Amino acid sequence: MEKDDWECAHLILVSLEYLLDFLIAVDFLGCERLKSVLEVIVKNKITESNWKKVFHYTKNIPGLVNTTKNSMSPICTRLAELAKGKDSLSLECDSCQQEYTKYSTSTLKLMLKNDCLGVWLKFDVLRNWFSENSEAKGEILSMLKIIQFKELKDSKVEEIRSEVKTWNIGEDHENTWNELIETAKKERELERKRVELKEKIKLVEARINGLNMWFEGLFEL
Repeated sequence: MEKDDWECAHLILVSLEYLLDFLIAVDFLGCERLKSVLEVIVKNKITESNWKKVFHYTKNIPGLVNTTKNSMSPICTRLAELAKGKDSLSLECDSCQQEYTKYSTSTLKLMLKNDCLGVWLKFDVLRNWFSENSEAKGEILSMLKIIQFKELKDSKVEEIRSEVKTWNIGEDHENTWNELIETAKKERELERKRVELKEKIKLVEARINGLNMWFEGLFEL
């Protein structure tokens, strides 16, 4: 066990409020190793019932972005469950939107980086957020860049492209957005070719190994 882990082991038993206050103090003092240990302890204490407390405790502290992001895991998990089996998560079906549509742009960016949200769901969340925050047009492009559109098929990407066009984000932003989409398509195509090449290499290696074994068998005769 690492020294910092050992020194913090007793903190597992203390209250969440104490841990958060301690984490804030450690961040202020710049004790990065100790902070990383505390972040893990706090993360393991986050539940459906207390995530909002952690979120509001840390959301305005730049040094605690990891904990703020971790605190949003329960709402992201709930969104993933709501979206299960649906092509799109509309405002009418989204019982969480009253919470996240109040987020600042920086906070929503953290939410969009959460791994439990799929690509399509991240776009749905952004679309629903933008419907209530249309004044943030200048930030939309940086938020769209967080989403890995290269993981979607061309048909889905084109649906999203058409949707964003209705947001009227401005000609300059729209041109950059179109470039972003084209880059995503190229990256997906390159990834497809890499996978195909790897499969071909494996097939060639298997054939070579088979030939080697065949020749070895001949020599043994």
